[in-house]
Amino acid sequence: MTQAMVLEDRTWTDDAMDVLAQVAKRGDPFTAYALTQAGLRNPPHPSMWGTLFRHAAERGAIRPAKVPFVRSPRPGRNGGVCAQWRAAR
Repeated sequence: MTQAMVLEDRTWTDDAMDVLAQVAKRGDPFTAYALTQAGLRNPPHPSMWGTLFRHAAERGAIRPAKVPFVRSPRPGRNGGVCAQWRAAR
């Protein structure tokens, strides 16, 4: 991995944590697609979504929603299953 890629990844992660906190603060259950709807660009690699949500859950910022899995609202996913989250507090 090049140095430029590492810096790009770190920037996306920082931005993603900020947007995730804003979306979670609304109090409604949400999926990763809600973060992109709130202005977050897609990550440099798709696997970064899982890492983002795992770290946020480990930090106690989010928890699985009452209905933890839903059909994805993201266009192009064709209703594939995705995790649904909500603020931990």
